[in-house]
Amino acid sequence: MSLFESRSAVCVVLHGHLPWVHHPAHPDFLEEDWFLEALVDCYLPLLFVLDDLHRDRIPTRLTVGLTPPLLEMFRAPVLMEKAAGHLDRRVELGHAELDRLGENDPLFAAAEHHLRRAVQMRDYLASERGDLIGAFRRHLESGSLEILASTASHAVLPLVLTKEARRVQIASGVTAYREAFGRRPRGFWLPECAFTPGLDRDLAEHDIEWTVLETHAALTATPRPATGVHRPLTLPSGIRAFARDPESSRQVWSSTSGYPGDPDYRELYRDLGFDGPYDHIRPWLHRDGIRRNLGFKYHRITGKVELHQKEPWNPIAAKLKAAEHARHFVHARADQVRRLRAEGIATPVITAPYDLELFGHWWYEGPWFLEQIFREAARTPGLPFAFASPTDTLRDAMQEVTANPPLSTWGRNGFLEVWLNDGNSWILRHQHEIERRMIEAAQRHRTPSPSQKRLLDLMARELILLQSSDWAFILTMDTAAHYAEQRARGHADRFYRIEAALSGAELEDDWLDRVEAEDSFLPGLDYTAYAGAPVTNSRLTTAARPSRSKI
Repeated sequence: MSLFESRSAVCVVLHGHLPWVHHPAHPDFLEEDWFLEALVDCYLPLLFVLDDLHRDRIPTRLTVGLTPPLLEMFRAPVLMEKAAGHLDRRVELGHAELDRLGENDPLFAAAEHHLRRAVQMRDYLASERGDLIGAFRRHLESGSLEILASTASHAVLPLVLTKEARRVQIASGVTAYREAFGRRPRGFWLPECAFTPGLDRDLAEHDIEWTVLETHAALTATPRPATGVHRPLTLPSGIRAFARDPESSRQVWSSTSGYPGDPDYRELYRDLGFDGPYDHIRPWLHRDGIRRNLGFKYHRITGKVELHQKEPWNPIAAKLKAAEHARHFVHARADQVRRLRAEGIATPVITAPYDLELFGHWWYEGPWFLEQIFREAARTPGLPFAFASPTDTLRDAMQEVTANPPLSTWGRNGFLEVWLNDGNSWILRHQHEIERRMIEAAQRHRTPSPSQKRLLDLMARELILLQSSDWAFILTMDTAAHYAEQRARGHADRFYRIEAALSGAELEDDWLDRVEAEDSFLPGLDYTAYAGAPVTNSRLTTAARPSRSKI
């Protein structure tokens, strides 16, 4: 009898993703801050927590998705040099802040915490020699992590027009995963949980065993499963689909009742970069001198008050609150499992997917919460569930449920609306036209010259970058809309210009060099994939380097 024939499973799945935001020609670039902030507040703290749990021999099983753009940014030399410099500047700012505030200032404790955190993260990055993929791989090999693959550029697959382009998105993601981690992926994160009937067959062609869907994908499947979202569905291809559990999601995601809204937690929207004396903070701003977030946030959520009324943040109180919420989460899952068993589901599987960037960025205390749920489970005898990866439950055939889910996504209204609406549909028109042109070009150029192959490979890369779901999402949310529009139009324009050069139009060598440097994503991509050739990556891989022995 396996573990999951006697105990139920709670699968915490963290989806890590950022778009490719690399501008090597610039010493600093506003949108590169997205990556630098997530690195300091999310990815490094998560690895730090995993190391602590491993050191203390706390049983840990967490599922994390790392998309190809993240993997590529983790090993982009210029970007990682910027990351090291970013952390050095944070340490310098921390010392300057302690000198400015003095021990009697009510903000001193928060400033002191941010300095300690900056030193920790700087030293951790240095100890890993910048090899974050290697750090994640160690935890994969130790068993504390299951790591998911995903599409090449976080494309919403139901909106990809052709089977050829869907195949390249999926196969490139699988290849990037194999290259980074030295093994095949068993699970695959569908960007935006976007599913449409038949997509499971595309995944099955690449030996994928399971994926995650939104709640209503299971609840409106045919036939409707009697077990709801609490048993994986077996799709027509044989792939399993794990649907999001709304109860565990609500406790974390809800803006009114979720943990991250607690008054003791750090306020995201108030930052030293806007509060501090300008002459004092100027050395830590970008060259343009415009105020921006510096990552030192001294206030707590407090309640429904204006930003200027927020009270000082106490990191000790916040850490204690994270432990309290972790206890609540663990015991709420235990109660939920008992209730589901009483309702006739013998071994429930509770799937709790979240954006990884919630834990540390949107919810600064999130990594502490993650650490404490495993510590709480370890010190609580008789829990009716185990923390697990969906892979761990595949061998459990009890109450197997066969069903076919409909078109579905997460996000507003749950049916693609965020990524296809009046404000962003123009992107899709370019995507579909360029897909057709790319496939035609790949089929037409079977024996290209070296210069033609250079152009064709770059055309393929521009298409993949254009297909990123991020540009449509940002336009809908109206956050960095100008940048998103610029990126989408830029990738389309670059494709058309390179395509024209393939037919003889002049193209300046320095322009092509700049495009290759900026869009260096998936450098081993070969355009022949769009003509049915295997997707490979020929460059030296991180997986070929020996693993560090720290774990």
